Parts: sequence; C-alpha cells; structure tokens
Amino acid sequence: MLRHFSAPLAVLAGCLALAACSGSTPAASPSPSGPVAGAGCEEQAAPGRRVHFGKEIGADLYGIVLGTGNTGIVLAHMNGGDSCQWIANATELSDRGYRALVFDFAGFGVSPTASAGLAEQVRVAAAFLVQDGATKIVLMGASMGATASVAAAPSVAGLAAVVSISAPETFSGVDGLPSAKKMTVPVLYAAGENESADFVRAAQSFYAATPATTVKQLVIVPSDSEHGVYLVLPGMGDEALRTAITRFLTDNAPA
Repeated sequence: MLRHFSAPLAVLAGCLALAACSGSTPAASPSPSGPVAGAGCEEQAAPGRRVHFGKEIGADLYGIVLGTGNTGIVLAHMNGGDSCQWIANATELSDRGYRALVFDFAGFGVSPTASAGLAEQVRVAAAFLVQDGATKIVLMGASMGATASVAAAPSVAGLAAVVSISAPETFSGVDGLPSAKKMTVPVLYAAGENESADFVRAAQSFYAATPATTVKQLVIVPSDSEHGVYLVLPGMGDEALRTAITRFLTDNAPA
C-alpha cells in the first residue's frame, strides 16, 4: 500500500516564493555538430533539440530539450546513466505541455569530465531552461540526480517545485540535507520499500529536515527492488508513485 504524507496545504501560498538566484546567466547554444546527447535513444530523442551549456562553470554539458512549455523541468539522471535514462519521462512531460531537459552530467554520456559539482551542473541546467524560454522551473532527479537536485534548490532562480526519487543523503561530496532544511518550494520525496533501506531512511530524513511551513510530501511505495528512474518509467514504474508525481506537478507547477 502506498504511504503518502503531506504537510498542511494551508501554507501553499507562502511556499511558492521563488528561491534566490546565484551565479551568472549561462551562455547556451544548440549543438548541431560535435558531441550529441542521446545516441542510445535516438528514436525517442529525435523530436527534441540537442543543446550545449555549462561554459560559465567550466563544463561542457550536452542534452536534449523536448517541448516548449512555460514550465521547464530539469531531469537529472542516476550514477552510470545519461540523457537516455529519463527520455521516456521527458517525452511524457512534453506531451503534457512541459519543456523537459535531459542532460549528461560531466563525465557521463558525451559530456566530458569537469571540476564543477553536481549541484552546480543542475543549477546551470535550470538557468539554461530559463534562457530557453521557461518562466518557472521544476527539478526532478533520481538517486545521484535527486541528491544533486535537492542540493541545488536554494540556488535556482524561478524554482517552483522539486521531485526527489531515491536520493541518498550524500553522493560524491554532495550533501542534500542542508538544502532540505532551507527548502521553501513544494517538494516530493519518494523511495521504494524494497530498495536498500538507506534510500527509504534518506527520504524520511529529507522530509523531516524540510521546514513544516513548506508544502512537502513523502511517498514510500512497494517495489521489487526497483530504484530511482525505474520506479517511475512509463509502462514499468509504480503507478501509484507516477500518479502522485503527476498530481503534485499539477497542483504546484502546472504546465
């Protein structure tokens, strides 16, 4: 049975304040030549636009944008993954009117290694979507990408909501708990009961650390040890969790 916990919805209006911006507006450009993200999911990536950003933090990040909606969603992949991990969800989101960005973290896919931290890479991905035309931003990450998304949240301009799936408390020097304590936008933390207990405990810790005045949800679902993206993939993910995320986005960051 899905276990779902919500903070009082009376505080919703106060929780939609935008997070503060840090850093400069990134230079971004399409990438018609050179490295191209999504080679492993070419058919699904074909409707999207190949993009390249991150120069202002010393990174060459390659990704794909699907959709043209005003609400931009950064989809941050798991350790060992790349843009293709989230491409099916990005397609779904674009079909629902969102502008979805999948990208390769530095050192994954076609993005070369860089010294920029994971949270900084998420921040510049969000800034790229704003430059691309999005007027509000959602951060959605899985595992490594979820920790990076939570950690990045306070520095993202125009942030409307955060979705964190199977986030460890820390990953590769990135600690999400300090940012969870400063979370002011609606946030959903999720994990599967049959993942490693560490991920369930981490979701509970993030939820507990998030201020009571912030709209927050904790969703723990049964799973057959699925982790991260695999909990929400179309056709194979947990439908209760997928429905909870759809409702959360509709309520807090509509397309």
